[in-house]
Amino acid sequence: MLNTQYPSWGYLIDHGATTTWERWNGDQMKSDPSMNSYNHYAYGAVADWIYRYAAGVDTTPLDAGFHTVVLHPTFDARLGSVDFTYPSAYGVIRSQWKAENGTAAWHVTIPANTIGWISEAEYSASHLKPATAHDSGMTSSSGPDGEKGFKLLSGTYEFTADLK
Repeated sequence: MLNTQYPSWGYLIDHGATTTWERWNGDQMKSDPSMNSYNHYAYGAVADWIYRYAAGVDTTPLDAGFHTVVLHPTFDARLGSVDFTYPSAYGVIRSQWKAENGTAAWHVTIPANTIGWISEAEYSASHLKPATAHDSGMTSSSGPDGEKGFKLLSGTYEFTADLK
């Protein structure tokens, strides 16, 4: 994703793309009638990575449909920031973070009638810390598959994380 050399998703972005082109070198094919799609799905799978890993918003087959929102963002200073929203059937899920000075500030919103889930392993690996001293909406619990972690009731949460 961070590669800007041809062929890559970063190449498209560096050359003015706001969607995914039919060809990696679409900027050089503007006069070619066979280049007919500047909004092509084939290479758009990078969006799945952005949603699931950069923003860290995922679902579980054990409680599908974002009734349980599995959270596991990848804080990376090279990305700078991520601001992701998803209009689920329960309401808007949001994961927004910004990395600067070796720290990431993460804001996450869990809609009504859903729960957020952060595994204990992910919480430790990401060096997450609640931004406030006490948050009654976050409790230790077992997850959908029995894994230890933290349940977040509907609401908005703020965390910080030390970047690796």
